[in-house]
Amino acid sequence: MIVQATQVPDFSDLLQTLKSRFPGYSVYAFDSKPQKSIIVRESCVIGAQISLHKDEIIVDACCPNIFVSALIGFISAILPPYQRFEMKIADFLKRKYIQEVY
Repeated sequence: MIVQATQVPDFSDLLQTLKSRFPGYSVYAFDSKPQKSIIVRESCVIGAQISLHKDEIIVDACCPNIFVSALIGFISAILPPYQRFEMKIADFLKRKYIQEVY
């Protein structure tokens, strides 16, 4: 999901905001290339990856466990638990930072 933000937050501010908003989940920076992202992990198989761009925040459902993700692959993005978790994170970001979601 792509979220158009009126003002994209600083990476570390967003990381701290997500940690405080989702204390029951594991929230950590992922030093992916070419750009860092944030992983919000509900369980070892359900998570969301958040990346910041010029004027948008991108939220993608993911499998945060590298070994399990090799087994699940791209199908995780179409399964209901992944979609629900992605929407949960995107809805929070929408309320906090967004003018419009598409």
